Formats: sequence, C-alpha cells, structure tokens
Amino acid sequence: MTLQDELMDIGKERLTQMKVLLDELQIQMALGKAEAKDVFDRERKNFLQFISEEKNVLRRSGEAAGIHRQLLMDKFDALDLRLAKTPAENKRAYDVQKRETLHAIYTLELAMKEAYGDVGMALQVKLDVFRGKLDNYRIKLALGEFEAAAELEPLKPELVAAVADIRERLKKEAGASEKIDSFTNEISTSFEHMKKAFSNLLS
Repeated sequence: MTLQDELMDIGKERLTQMKVLLDELQIQMALGKAEAKDVFDRERKNFLQFISEEKNVLRRSGEAAGIHRQLLMDKFDALDLRLAKTPAENKRAYDVQKRETLHAIYTLELAMKEAYGDVGMALQVKLDVFRGKLDNYRIKLALGEFEAAAELEPLKPELVAAVADIRERLKKEAGASEKIDSFTNEISTSFEHMKKAFSNLLS
C-alpha cells in the first residue's frame, strides 16, 4: 500500500469520524446550542488542521513521485531508443551499441531503485516483473560478443512491450496524482459548506 493509499484511508476514517461527530452534535443541539457550537468549533479546528497536514504530506509525496515518474520516463525512453537500433554490422559498431545500451540499462536500474516506494504499488509490481526481463537481457548482452549478437534480437520485442506497458502506467499514475489533489480540495470545499450550514443553524 502506498503512502497515498494510506493517506486516503486515513482521510476516509476521519470523514467517518466527522459523521459520528455530526450525529453527536445533533443530539447536543437538542440539549443546548452554545455547547454544540463549542464542540463544533473545536472539531472544525481539528479537522481543518488535519486537512492542512494531509494536503502537505500528499503534496510532498506527490512531488517526489512526480520527479521519479519523470526520471523513469526519461530512462525508459533512452532504453527504448537503444533497443530500436538496428543490429550492428561489425564488431566495432557492436561494441559501441553494447556500451551505450548497457549504460542505458544501468541508469534505468538506478532510477527504478531510487523511485521504489515513492511510486504507486501497481507501478512497483510492473517494475519488479520488468526487472527480471531486463536482468536476463543485460546479462546476455554483457557476456555476449558480436558473433552471438543475433541471439539477443528475440529478447527485444518482449522488452519493448514491457517498456510500453510501464510508460502507460506512469501516465496513469500522473493522472491519479492530480485526482488526489482534486480530492483534498473537494474535502476542504465540502467542509466549508458544512461550516456555513452549522453557522446558520447555531446562530
């Protein structure tokens, strides 16, 4: 479960607590408006503080995830370019392609390691599956020579398809991040409406 999922669960729990509080307030309003107004004001402050803190946590985690998503996208693009190159026709060109491809793989592996935990769980699962395929290709490439270059070609389509799948997931996560921002804004707006309704009731 990602930090964003945990925060969403905490937010839902807080909203449930607010519903219970509202039910209690209804009972207290029957007993006395002044006491209910005090309770409402106290809980309103607590809830606004919670919303503010959660928005800050979500913003910080969202910024970190956004940076990692963009870095991953760049590294996947670089690997995709290397995989799309036509096979080298001589040993010298093969050695250059091999070195450039291994470099793209190593930088991608580092980016995946750094992003782990900051990106969504679904993307982490895809990265874990992809890592196995990438390791297989990297080992064969690192140990291979020009004479055996043709053995690597059948592995490329699977890697290219996996890269496309992960790219799609990266785009979805970027969209989900925007939805979380929208959700926190909706909670704040809903609370403001509720505050106005209670102010009218208690005045």
